[in-house]
Amino acid sequence: MLNNDYSNRSLWSTGKSEFKKFMKIKFKKSTSNKAFIWGIVLTAIPVLPLAWTLFEIIEVYWYNPNTVYLFLAIAWALFMFCNGLSNYITIRMLKKYEPDMVDLQMIKDKAVFFYQTLNPGFGIFIFIIFVFLLVSQF
Repeated sequence: MLNNDYSNRSLWSTGKSEFKKFMKIKFKKSTSNKAFIWGIVLTAIPVLPLAWTLFEIIEVYWYNPNTVYLFLAIAWALFMFCNGLSNYITIRMLKKYEPDMVDLQMIKDKAVFFYQTLNPGFGIFIFIIFVFLLVSQF
């Protein structure tokens, strides 16, 4: 049996508390920037082909309003996945750059991935941007 304070908590609440711990850790600016840029670049590699395919399909079916809403929902889910994946990769990169930081090494990056993928604040923000862009088209 696990003897830690996370054994009875959900992955969501574990990820939320782990992300809060991660945000309190201080890094050198160059290390933080390097890990962030690598996180964005390595997130774009698997996501860009999906986004380009989605964009090509949208160009074919743009005339049908029902498919536009479906594609916006898929794009929203893709943005949510990108948020989680970029945070996960950034934490993994920082763990490699700073192996001596014990508090960083204790962060459960998979729980942070789960929490950031389903982050309601980011999801609402992206939804508002999509609504704004959709309304501005009319």
